[in-house]
Amino acid sequence: LIILALISWEMLLAILLVVPILIAPVNKFAVKIRRAAMGQQERLAEMGGHVQEIISGIRVIRAFSMEKFEQMRFNIINHRLFKNTFKGHYYHQVGPAITEFVATLVVVLFLGWGAYEISNGELSRGMFFGFFFILIFIMRPMKQVSVMVNLLGASSAAAERIFEILDEKPRIIEAKDPLRFGGVRDTIQFDDVTFRYPGSENDALRNVNVTVEAGQTISIVGSSGAGKSTFIDLLPRFYDPTGGRILIDGKDLKSFSLNDLRERIGIVTQSVFLFNATLRDNITLGRVDIPEEEVVRAARAAHAHKFISALHDGYDTIVGERGVMLSGGQRQRIAIARAILHNPPVLIFDEATSALDNESEKMVQEAINTLLRGRTVFIVAHRLSTVTRSDRILVMDQGQIVETGDHKSLLEKGGIYRKLYEMQFTIS
Repeated sequence: LIILALISWEMLLAILLVVPILIAPVNKFAVKIRRAAMGQQERLAEMGGHVQEIISGIRVIRAFSMEKFEQMRFNIINHRLFKNTFKGHYYHQVGPAITEFVATLVVVLFLGWGAYEISNGELSRGMFFGFFFILIFIMRPMKQVSVMVNLLGASSAAAERIFEILDEKPRIIEAKDPLRFGGVRDTIQFDDVTFRYPGSENDALRNVNVTVEAGQTISIVGSSGAGKSTFIDLLPRFYDPTGGRILIDGKDLKSFSLNDLRERIGIVTQSVFLFNATLRDNITLGRVDIPEEEVVRAARAAHAHKFISALHDGYDTIVGERGVMLSGGQRQRIAIARAILHNPPVLIFDEATSALDNESEKMVQEAINTLLRGRTVFIVAHRLSTVTRSDRILVMDQGQIVETGDHKSLLEKGGIYRKLYEMQFTIS
């Protein structure tokens, strides 16, 4: 700049006025590129979710001849993705091109001005060429800045979506000095527990009070939406109560180590998730130190060893994504084998047999009965035939425990439990 001032202060002033003109389109397109990149990221996420949904629900789509409808939905989402992608590429190309055009125009104007100054004798040829090379030297980084700003705009859009996830605060927070959890020695107590899902206007659980003795088998029954699954989801702290508290042996559930708590609470649900790995890996769940004999023993106890042995690769059989190679009953027995192998002191069965046929249910129920011994067990049951031997049955309705007792006493009461039981008996 000092050299330019010595050559011609008028030209230096002109350059200082032109620089903002060069920067203006760079800034403008950087904003547009960032918005387009954000839109592209959102559309990509939408497309990925839609494709996964189609693959997961392919049987339903075929069963109800929904191919044309799903094709239409795919085309709409794909068109939105195309528009955002095209817009992003357009701004990527046009931004630097405009900067290049403006820079070239500036050079041409200064060449004309320099020629005019030389013809008037105000500027020598040597000074003009010195000025020209300095001008080119200044313009080159301006063009590079334009390209870099475009790249940074697209990168910042992707980074922002990552930061949104990283900045999410966990709803479940572990205590600073958590207590070790080794199991239930005395009681599990729900003390005036209320829970409401985030964004909901109604309580899923309301003023729940119940005490469970160590070693008891507790069944939880009720109509759909009564709060049964919510009740048991509070035990491994998938959610925390919005009111009241849960105590284990007199200590607040929140005071225990989350890792200890979840390691020692086994869960078998209706919808079993299996990894696209071997049957052995799906039973051991990453614990490589477990001897083969223990894996087989757990599978035998879960009535799974027979069908595993019949497979060509036995325990090394890859089950496919989500266990697609196995039937529903077989997946349930693998889940029970997991629980037997990990030997948790507290067990939760969330409608584990509701989707099975009679033969599969019988084998799974036998495996469950083996697993119940010497543990504190919670069973969410749809079929009331599976709860008759429970130590206590909790009947839930609209988020509250409305009846409690054993099978015989609840039938004698003639309340909700009896109506549910008679309804199932009549249907069957």
